[in-house]
Amino acid sequence: MLKNIITTINTHLSNQELDIRKTNNARFIDQKCTPDVLSSVAESILEYLDTEQKQDFTIREIWNSEFAIDVMVNKFQKPSPTDVGSRSEYDKVFSQPIKLLDYAGIISEIGTRDRGALFQLNNREVLEYISVSDDKALKFLINYLESIIEASGLKALFDGFFHAPSKDSFANLKEKYIQFIIDNTPINGETETSRIFTKIINPLAFSRKSFGTSKGRISKSVIQYSELFYNRVNFRDVQKPKDQPRKAYLIDLGEESTSETYQVEKAKRQIKKHHKQKSETHRFLHEPAIHAHHIFMKSEFRELSDTLENLILLTPSQHYSYAHLGGNTQRISKPYQLVCLLSKIDSIEESEYWEDDFYSKSKFVNVVNTGLEKELLKNNMSFQDMKNILATEYVS
Repeated sequence: MLKNIITTINTHLSNQELDIRKTNNARFIDQKCTPDVLSSVAESILEYLDTEQKQDFTIREIWNSEFAIDVMVNKFQKPSPTDVGSRSEYDKVFSQPIKLLDYAGIISEIGTRDRGALFQLNNREVLEYISVSDDKALKFLINYLESIIEASGLKALFDGFFHAPSKDSFANLKEKYIQFIIDNTPINGETETSRIFTKIINPLAFSRKSFGTSKGRISKSVIQYSELFYNRVNFRDVQKPKDQPRKAYLIDLGEESTSETYQVEKAKRQIKKHHKQKSETHRFLHEPAIHAHHIFMKSEFRELSDTLENLILLTPSQHYSYAHLGGNTQRISKPYQLVCLLSKIDSIEESEYWEDDFYSKSKFVNVVNTGLEKELLKNNMSFQDMKNILATEYVS
């Protein structure tokens, strides 16, 4: 395992030719290159290569794969690619992120197959990171865009706007960026350049807690997380008011959508891949761990259902004999819930040591405080202090 994935990403990007003035390539990002689409396409590529045991792929091979169809239908509510009217949309949804990955050097075009561009994988580690979650894809996207604007001599222009956001500084940035793209790429129209500009400025604005763009103008407020995604409405964005009973909150959330189900299953897949069938609670057992268990029940804490820090990998016997009382999946064993929380802390501490950015200490704090419905843990606590506080909470 390589240490520090963010350094690995930045080192990789520093070795690529990203200067638009030299590449003359305007397709380093496009309208469909949102973090959620990028993460899903990355996962689809990996699933296809592993399932088919191939080293290369075409765009059409990816979008026709069973896994990719499931993603598009269930997460993004797209029609099946077999639907004649959907093929143009599928081409954009897959080709645009794949061209981004090609520009970033994570994959590269090596020829043609069946009249389509043929690609090979260059950096599996970075692609795996992007595939883990929308959050990871967003972090990659921000680093990628920062690298491009710096390599292309645009950093001072963007920094000028972010340091003093106003209608005038926004108009200056947008006008000069559009002219830069027209001067250095085959794109010669302001309309298309303006649409793509949104996909550049808003992730950068979010990372700086600054203003971006909305409907072609400077945004009225600081860019929010939810504005960066293809699927704008998200069950995780519906915060429970402190004075609202949890049952009423769950009713307000409504029925579980196919997109929500997909997000939960994706999180479970990533937990299983990360821990390689080894139980997190008893790490030396020989029985393969293949069950991703919600520490705080999905039925009660839907806002935590796709949070990696609320999922723990167990063996089937641990899951049914210990985590759930009498094998009843509607009941949680409180003593074993404590075991799971303490074990999850070990996993998070290991993740921090390796700097793999898989787990987040602050997200675990939110999981515990939400699940126990009290402000029990704080981000500045040591891992050992967290364990002591949890043990006291459950034993007393």
